[in-house]
Amino acid sequence: MSGKKITIIFCAVAALFAAGLLIWDVPRGKVEILLEKSAIEKAALTYLKAEKEGDLKQIYALLAPSSAYRQAHSYDSYLKDIANYPPVKINTYKIVDIYRLRDNDNRDNYPGVDKLVQVEVDVTFADSGEESVYNYSFTFLKEKGNWYKG
Repeated sequence: MSGKKITIIFCAVAALFAAGLLIWDVPRGKVEILLEKSAIEKAALTYLKAEKEGDLKQIYALLAPSSAYRQAHSYDSYLKDIANYPPVKINTYKIVDIYRLRDNDNRDNYPGVDKLVQVEVDVTFADSGEESVYNYSFTFLKEKGNWYKG
């Protein structure tokens, strides 16, 4: 085979490989979210339940260890913070969607974070009435195999 034919074959194989990676990226993302969805949902529901019940110890435990807030606040200073700015009481919550699961591409600033994901939630608050539904997108982080509120 001539050098020209080998070059053409190599370029064709490289182009097919690159196209395969692009095509595979979408299904790969869907497979990853299917594999992680249960754990993400469990962490989000546990966090939201703790917020609804006012379980401050559980809320603090579910904050990502690498988060700026958790790095700067011990549990005791968190309690003092909450005393100064009491949280709004959640009445109902419903997870609407879990999306944008991705690898941490900022390891320099967040070395302990493996993955990030968005959890979209509809919430009503105790003082706002059942018809006042608020939609939030929370970031959850995976650190050392566990999901936390970002």
